[in-house]
Amino acid sequence: MPYITVPVSQKFHQISFDDILNGMNESVFERQMEDTHDTKTVFRNNTPQKLLDDTDFDEMIAALVRFNEKYINLINTEDKSTLYRSFKIPKRSGGLRQINAPLDDLMNALRELKYLFEKKLYASYHTAAFAYVKGRSTIDAVKRHQRNKSRWFLKLDFHDFFGSSKPEFIISQLETIFPFNEIVARPNGREALVKALSICYLNNGLPQGTPISPTLTNLFMIPIDHYIAKTAREMTPHLVYTRYADDIILSSDLAFNWREVQDTIVDIVANKFHAPFSLNMTKTRYGSSAGRNWNLGVMLNSDNQITIGHSKKKVFKAMLFSFMNDEKNGNVWSLEDTQHLQGLISYYKMVEGATIETIIKSYSAKFNKDVEQTIKDVLRAG
Repeated sequence: MPYITVPVSQKFHQISFDDILNGMNESVFERQMEDTHDTKTVFRNNTPQKLLDDTDFDEMIAALVRFNEKYINLINTEDKSTLYRSFKIPKRSGGLRQINAPLDDLMNALRELKYLFEKKLYASYHTAAFAYVKGRSTIDAVKRHQRNKSRWFLKLDFHDFFGSSKPEFIISQLETIFPFNEIVARPNGREALVKALSICYLNNGLPQGTPISPTLTNLFMIPIDHYIAKTAREMTPHLVYTRYADDIILSSDLAFNWREVQDTIVDIVANKFHAPFSLNMTKTRYGSSAGRNWNLGVMLNSDNQITIGHSKKKVFKAMLFSFMNDEKNGNVWSLEDTQHLQGLISYYKMVEGATIETIIKSYSAKFNKDVEQTIKDVLRAG
């Protein structure tokens, strides 16, 4: 009973999954995606015969076995904490977040496993998932709600999403996701998969700070994302669901019974999928775009425009003035501070490019010197 996810161009969203399969001469998983990073997920009672015929499961298992043989010393390391460097960073919401960074040997192995999963085993993500996906960002997630002309927003948050993702739960999810459902059903397949995944865990969960943890969360969430999105559409017309790691947003152009939606998601996560993580009810928010409608660090305002907000623009202008004025007076900013400013410019342009370009041009005119070229010159000199 697998969930099957394939890349699909947005213009083909209305085409049935069977038509997508039947229309492909080559493997549907290996074709180039056409100007999109969308996917289509379906649930089937059995794996379609075309996928069984086109997929070399024996080679997939052999690739896992080769990986396990190559990194047998890491797999056999009893205390996995010795393979990490741990530290804490500030959370956006306050407090500190534990980061566990793999040491070089483990990092190389996890990067190789990530490549193996994504390129050889077709590890994918539901189209509602936006975190840790190449070509997708927080802005893309908010744009999905913008296209829906949403005015009412429910914001939910999973508690301890990575750390509570237990090995047993991850395997039970993969058993329902193609092609892993077929891998574990074949001789040596389950053993090879479980052994390869054993280097991905720390303290019986997924550590934050590794290259493979995000891939695994997006992969094992496919069934949950699919079911939540499907149920949300059935409950309320035009209800859009997106997930950015542990941050969930559901929105509609009309007001909706948010408590019913929240309770339904709790039931799906806890009772249908028996997930080890749960919603953090203290972070639940519901409101309209008429208020301060912040989503993933940006605002989708009452005019259905995505903006960084007035306060951030004010701070940004002050930073530009300070940078250019200091440079004019021979007080060149440090490399780190200049990189931070350059990063802000790149990000803010993604949010509202025309406005940011106008601000930058005004300060270039004020100081009679190109702001962005000046930043490049400082970075090059550093």
